[in-house]
Formats: sequence, structure tokens, C-alpha cells
Amino acid sequence: MNRKIPTEDDWAEYDREFVLDLDVNYARGQFFGKSNAEMLPQYKDHVLMRAEDLHWMPKKPFQYYVFGFRDYVRNGDFGFYESSDAASAFLSLILQKLKEQPDHILPVIPELMKDLEYIASNQEIYEADTDIYGNFMDVYNEIRSLAKHT
Repeated sequence: MNRKIPTEDDWAEYDREFVLDLDVNYARGQFFGKSNAEMLPQYKDHVLMRAEDLHWMPKKPFQYYVFGFRDYVRNGDFGFYESSDAASAFLSLILQKLKEQPDHILPVIPELMKDLEYIASNQEIYEADTDIYGNFMDVYNEIRSLAKHT
């Protein structure tokens, strides 16, 4: 699908949803006007911060930038000790959106399912110890269940 960088109007949605929320404003400051390709280096060494930014975004920016986050996790060009955090944060973000703001994620979840399955099925590639990060397949199965029933 051809996606366009979110516009001022797309970001203005936060005024209606969050009324000057500092987290939304911060996310906007990090991402506004940038393509997913331009944002890829911003995930390196800051993946948890960028994941949090995505969490607070209005619907249209989220639906655009979640694919950049996916690309970062799938490409594997991680900062030091970041692969496990990146994979876990991506899965957690999707699950959280399904639980809290399904209207943000449901329109794009079909395009993400193969990637979510790949990440969950390859937990060892991401060096994510199950004692620390839990079982990625459990998260994926919950995502799949919620996506079907929401």
C-alpha cells in the first residue's frame, strides 16, 4: 500500500483526542514531516523511546509510522543489545493498541500479521531470553486472537 507522510491535519487529531498531551507533542516533534526511511536511524539506540512515541500518536501518524518500526525490527540493524528490546517493544505495542485503541491498529493489522508471526517465531534471533521478555509466541497468539475478535 502506498503510504504518505502524515500531514499537519493528521497530527492535529491529537488536539481533539488528547488536548495538548505532552507525550503526543514530543512524538510529533520526533516524527513530523519525516518519512519512515528517514526515521530508521532514530530507532537505533533509542528503540524504547521511539516505541513509546508511537504509542502516543494519533491514528493516522501511528498507522504510517508503525510500518517504519516494523521495518526496523525486521531489518536487524540494531544498536548494542537492542534486538531483544526492539522485538519485544514492537509486539507489546501492537498488543497494547489492540487492547486500548483497536481503531488505530485494526485497519493495518492484516499487513503486519506475517511480520508479527516471524518475530514471534524467531525469538532466539532477537536474543530475547524468555525469562526476561516472556514467550513471544504467547504475545503473538494473544494479538491474533484479539485481532479476530475485536
